[in-house]
Amino acid sequence: MRVTIKQIASKLGVNPSTVSRALSGKSGVSDQLREKIVREALKMGYFPDMTAMGLRKGHTKVIGVLIPDISNPFFAQAVRGMEKIFYPMGYQLILCSTEENSEREAANLRMLVSQRVEGLLSAPVDSGGNAVIYRKIHAEGIPIVFFDRLIPDLKLSSVITDNEQGIRDLMEYLHRRGHRKLGIINLRGRSFTGKVRLRSAIETAEKLGIEIRQEWIKDGNSTQSEAYEATVQMLSLKSKPTAIIVNNNLMMLGTMKALRDLKINVPKDVSLVGFDDSYWNQIFDPPISCIAQDPEQMGLIAATMLLDAIFHHAKPVQTVLKAHFIERESVSVIS
Repeated sequence: MRVTIKQIASKLGVNPSTVSRALSGKSGVSDQLREKIVREALKMGYFPDMTAMGLRKGHTKVIGVLIPDISNPFFAQAVRGMEKIFYPMGYQLILCSTEENSEREAANLRMLVSQRVEGLLSAPVDSGGNAVIYRKIHAEGIPIVFFDRLIPDLKLSSVITDNEQGIRDLMEYLHRRGHRKLGIINLRGRSFTGKVRLRSAIETAEKLGIEIRQEWIKDGNSTQSEAYEATVQMLSLKSKPTAIIVNNNLMMLGTMKALRDLKINVPKDVSLVGFDDSYWNQIFDPPISCIAQDPEQMGLIAATMLLDAIFHHAKPVQTVLKAHFIERESVSVIS
């Protein structure tokens, strides 16, 4: 059942017109009350009535794109792939950066619906945080394709990388080089990729006989700054791992800066591998071994899937892309 402005007003004990002004950004509502109304609307799963707004009439040629971090080259390349599909067809993209924040993601979704988007491409913040809102938007006829990340409980179209195999490839390589003590700088723990990559690492470690102590697992929250702090904390411990997996490209920057500041040599003092490749992996000294994805291809495929859903009402499709391992010089051999 659709949540209405009247229901929100009744819950908060205010006039429906006050709720309407607050949610539409109009004046006449204090900042404190507006924040309270927006928070309650998010909690109740409200989004604009598309039928009343006439959102089903005609084609707007507008697509909404939600990414977790606009500064991350991975997502910039994915969006470039999307534009290669949409631009020749006269479509415009509205790009929203959620900054790994669920409330901001929900607000962006409401805004995109109000802008009459024909479809959504999203790398959701959490593996379940805004599932209710995504489900309602899809039920109202707006196609959604997840990319890089997904919400497992929603049977929507998605295109992701084979994260499990990528992690296995990294760990089997480390195992062959003699490493038996592993640290992990993980992505945001509540994200789909963060959960999958960490789970795969723990399962693979058990099979290979690699030790991953709890204090060697740090959440870098997908950012350079928090990965820096996580690396410092891990390598300040009395007992340290011999190798570290850094689970995305931005965090690798933070980890490398921490190693430099701590005067820890790679790979003499600690070996290092990453999930994601970026140009800086090639120019670090030493260059970093990693799992490389193809974000532009991911964007191309996601955009094509969305157009198929818009024009042909295609059924949901789940696509898993292979990644490949690149060996460089950041891992030592332990005999």
